[in-house]
Amino acid sequence: MSVSKIELAEMVKLFEKLFPGEVVEAESDFFDLGGDSLALVALCAELEESLGRDVHPSIVLNHPTVQELAAALIESSDKNSS
Repeated sequence: MSVSKIELAEMVKLFEKLFPGEVVEAESDFFDLGGDSLALVALCAELEESLGRDVHPSIVLNHPTVQELAAALIESSDKNSS
């Protein structure tokens, strides 16, 4: 599934909030930016709040870049709505 520029921009903003001072792009990796277990929990909480659904930490572990995570969240949303 393709990620729109708007969805990608929203995910970049979320990563920038978690990692202030870091340059965040579509290819930026959660762990390369300094992500740890606390940041993982914070990211999932932010995503749950903005999406209105549960977000398991494994989705970030399996899709650590901004673009991969956005695509995986869209795909999982599509599967849940079918």
